[in-house]
Amino acid sequence: MRIREIIEILMNTELEQINIGEDENRVISILNLSLIEVYGKFNILQEEQVITIVPGQTRYQLQDNSQRVLQVYWRNLNKNPALGQDAFEEVPLNDINCDESVFTPQPYIMHIPNPEEGRVYSVMHSVTPPYLTPGNVDTIDFIVPPQYLEPVLHYAAYRAYKSMNGDNKTEISSHLQLYVQSCDEVYRKGMVNYSMLTNTKLDERGFR
Repeated sequence: MRIREIIEILMNTELEQINIGEDENRVISILNLSLIEVYGKFNILQEEQVITIVPGQTRYQLQDNSQRVLQVYWRNLNKNPALGQDAFEEVPLNDINCDESVFTPQPYIMHIPNPEEGRVYSVMHSVTPPYLTPGNVDTIDFIVPPQYLEPVLHYAAYRAYKSMNGDNKTEISSHLQLYVQSCDEVYRKGMVNYSMLTNTKLDERGFR
């Protein structure tokens, strides 16, 4: 579903009874928060970042739209894909008991404590959705998969009521509960999009 359609649904349903629903700029801001939450929860958007080890360097900057590091791989030059051997091996993440592990000690930083010069890592991220503004909501090339519409709407309503003055505890609690239930429903029905990005990206780079 396109962004303009979601904004119209919010303004005519969940937010219709409160003054926020008449302020499109505020609705867009709330929708940004909701999309970041839902896309982060389900890892809907994923991207790859390639890191090549530089001599003497153990910390590497991650891309600025990264929400969470999902998986890390490194290329094993001793394996031959032509012989059916998997040339890329998964690297443990944040495992203090493993010498091969890499770490994310702070946002946007990857620490590789035992780097080997020239080694190539493939870092798979869950990334934030595009940032919406009043100027791009009608033109942005971004579609929310239909199974995530309910979580997006309920979390947006939760944030809207939470931002208001007054006694809104009932509405806040209700929409938060509906958000949790709608997320559970996505999982229960097996509607989560499990990305094939890892396999396709590694193939494109000749790692398999």
